[in-house]
Amino acid sequence: MQCWICYDIADDRRRQRLSDVLLDFGKRVEESVFQCLLAPPLAEEMLKRIQRTIEPNSDKVHVLVLCGTCSGKTMKLGIDELNVDSEFSSFSTISERRSALRGDDWE
Repeated sequence: MQCWICYDIADDRRRQRLSDVLLDFGKRVEESVFQCLLAPPLAEEMLKRIQRTIEPNSDKVHVLVLCGTCSGKTMKLGIDELNVDSEFSSFSTISERRSALRGDDWE
């Protein structure tokens, strides 16, 4: 599933922690926007980690989940390309994803 996460976090330290969490699951597309292609169990883990990281009374996080049909209807305008890593979409754990990102399977 394709997820887009956008956030507005005033506290610098908490914003950095959330950014680090989201880098475990996807790629940064803008300063406060991430795109993640995840298997459902990994998406659930991501949501739990987001909830543990933010302060619900002051932080704002939007998680948009696109179905396959909607995902195919997205548009990109401008010069920057969409970060799509379909090769990672089938991983169900963070360690599998990190291993692939590091290239451990090449050794």
